[in-house]
Amino acid sequence: MNKKIFLVLVLFSLVLGCSKKQEEVEEIVPEVETVVFQSGDVFSKTFDQTKLSSQEAAEILSELKKHVNINRCRPNDFYEITYSTDTDREQTWTNFKYFPEGKHFYSINKSTDNILSSEKLELETTSQTYEVSGYIENSLWESMYSQGIRPAVIMAYADVFAWQIDFVTGCRQGDKFKLIYEIKTLEKKGTVLSSTIVAAQYFTDTNSYTAIRFEDSKGYEGYYDPDGKSVQSAFLKAPLQFKRISSYFTKKRFHPILKRYRAHEGIDYAAPIGTPVSVIGDGIVKKAQYSGGYGNLVIVKHPNGYETYYGHLSKYGKGVKKGARVKQGQIIGYVGSTGLSTGPHLDFRINKNGVFFDYLKMKMPSAKVLKGKDKEDFDIIKEPSLDVLNQLH
Repeated sequence: MNKKIFLVLVLFSLVLGCSKKQEEVEEIVPEVETVVFQSGDVFSKTFDQTKLSSQEAAEILSELKKHVNINRCRPNDFYEITYSTDTDREQTWTNFKYFPEGKHFYSINKSTDNILSSEKLELETTSQTYEVSGYIENSLWESMYSQGIRPAVIMAYADVFAWQIDFVTGCRQGDKFKLIYEIKTLEKKGTVLSSTIVAAQYFTDTNSYTAIRFEDSKGYEGYYDPDGKSVQSAFLKAPLQFKRISSYFTKKRFHPILKRYRAHEGIDYAAPIGTPVSVIGDGIVKKAQYSGGYGNLVIVKHPNGYETYYGHLSKYGKGVKKGARVKQGQIIGYVGSTGLSTGPHLDFRINKNGVFFDYLKMKMPSAKVLKGKDKEDFDIIKEPSLDVLNQLH
């Protein structure tokens, strides 16, 4: 009987001991304070909302200034202060993390002997893939937005097929869209870091278009049809947003200034002065200077013997000079009326191997065709995307 009583007492003491230890563990759980910046906040003043002393706040700010300009904090930036209880049951801060806009944050640690150390770190990201399909009711924007697709994804989808479809005028009720896209977010903030179209399709009554994202061996990303041909044409449909075409390509046109007939081997796009002019394809600037009747002129040399002319410009785009490399869609100048001109317009011309031709009748070449190892790799990665697209209804 005494033995039983002894065992009961031992068990009781163990339970009490465990309870006390659990209470002690609960007592030293670190406390985290969070402060979110509001419009007009001054960094140093926000510490008034915390348990920090003025000296501790000053020490943190001094360390933080090694990494960032504290006068540039923005609304919704925030910081976290971690407190722990020491052996004397006094609460002290041990870690400070500042999360400004972007994917980086700054961490300041205080050692047991009150030495501060800091570092710049990168937030972890999470990725989620979405698969969506639907029909066009009124417009591409409304139809996709009604399914909860983010605006940035809708714009990216339109850009993928920009060389095949004009979604402003070419959409028809009953057209169908399918897409697979990936959203990357910053874990701590939930902020969207990027949105990427993985694969997409668009169906009309008469045509279907497919685009699959692929990065080639040189690190260039693009979208290709199932045969490995880029869905991006080598050239844009037009070098600017224009009001009307005031003069077409012709071998015989009456010149309004010279008062005689002569060839006009280009297209005049009427547009207000200052309208941005974009280069229609990748290339190298061959010329960027005043050139007689052309006025301010830019000539760009493209692959496969093509050259394009942009005349009567009011001024040149940033960095546009002889020898500069330009990318499709880059602004190379602005509409003007320099040289022999009766009003603001762009004189646009294109030739191949020195022979000018009518750009409006040109069959657009593909920007790129995958070959060799790139084509082999593409054929492997395209199949899973095509399978998913085929299963979307």
